[in-house]
Amino acid sequence: MQAKDIMTTDVVTVDREMDVTSIARILLNHRISAVLVVDEHGHVLGVVSESDLMRRSGRDPGRSWWLSLVADQKMKLLHREGARAKDIMTHDVIYTAKEASLSEVARVLESNHVKRLPVIEGGRLVGIVSRADVLQGLAASGREDEPTIEDWDIRAGIIELMRRRGGVSMQSVNVIVLHREVFLWGIVEDNEDRAAISGAAEGLVGVGKVHNFLNTLFEVARGVSN
Repeated sequence: MQAKDIMTTDVVTVDREMDVTSIARILLNHRISAVLVVDEHGHVLGVVSESDLMRRSGRDPGRSWWLSLVADQKMKLLHREGARAKDIMTHDVIYTAKEASLSEVARVLESNHVKRLPVIEGGRLVGIVSRADVLQGLAASGREDEPTIEDWDIRAGIIELMRRRGGVSMQSVNVIVLHREVFLWGIVEDNEDRAAISGAAEGLVGVGKVHNFLNTLFEVARGVSN
């Protein structure tokens, strides 16, 4: 299974001339943390994230309720000054190809600490994949391509380690193992739990790679989870 098999083709985008207030409203209405900037031919020019908006307005990028700035005086000032997508967007867009494997998509998501990846072909936007898409794809792959006995043993070992640690509910954590690659999704209490589970998985005999997409309760509360 590849990125093209799990991507969403109906992608929210803006043009380079859109003002920052309108961009903020789009992020709010669609409950997303970033939006791609494209030209009239669908070529990707950049991306505007909530952090870009905050830096422009002088706000703390770590604030969870950043969307309140839609009605903030500083955003109104930016609007009067004529700030647009082209003025604040990040030009270096992290992306993936249609033919990228789920493992490769997961690696790029994890290594760059992003929640979604645009899928680009010939410079044009053709879709977007999220961490949730990858998880669903992996689950489907697990049904089509049965995990090996070794995969099941690795998964059982991780679950046993989590049980011994205590405080981690298996109802809130999903463990998928395919071809010795481990994918961790779900919610844990804090960074200590997240690091401990990932480290324990990495230490198991036979594990090839661990993709850690666990979120903490604090991240979920702030709205920055997968």
